[in-house]
Amino acid sequence: MDWNKLVQEHGMPEWPYPIEYGKETEVDTEVLVLGGGIAGCWAGISAARRGVKVVLVEKAATIRSGGGGSGCDHWINTPHPGSGITAEEVVEWELEYTGGYTNAISRYIAARESYETLLELGQMGGKIRDTEDEFKGAPFRDEETKFLFAYDYENRIHFRVWGTTFKPALFNE
Repeated sequence: MDWNKLVQEHGMPEWPYPIEYGKETEVDTEVLVLGGGIAGCWAGISAARRGVKVVLVEKAATIRSGGGGSGCDHWINTPHPGSGITAEEVVEWELEYTGGYTNAISRYIAARESYETLLELGQMGGKIRDTEDEFKGAPFRDEETKFLFAYDYENRIHFRVWGTTFKPALFNE
């Protein structure tokens, strides 16, 4: 039975939660993070690791909330020891590709930090490697690291990942 048919046959169900207009809850914290998407989760984790009391406020179920809640299939523009490409070269390419319409400072920081962040996400339980050898022998797979790559098999700066595992890993952290 679908929702419309249920309402037609039985009427609108009562709201299952108590309505408590005017009720306030005071919370003591040192860092307040608004939004539990991928960036909000990272912000909360980073602050908590520095020993401060963190409260993260999210309107939905944090395990799948935000634009990245359903996952992603790649981790782009990520120089790493096996790529031979530097963060500076990635930013130069991005500036050329976008006709200069990009924030080169933020893109440099992202390119410089992205590989370490990806490895950290892997340590938290995010699946970043072909550990089951599903793609063994594929031209886009590095057999030593079991990383999968996308788009550019020569420079290998775009990782194929199991992004549906990322928000649960952050949530559990």
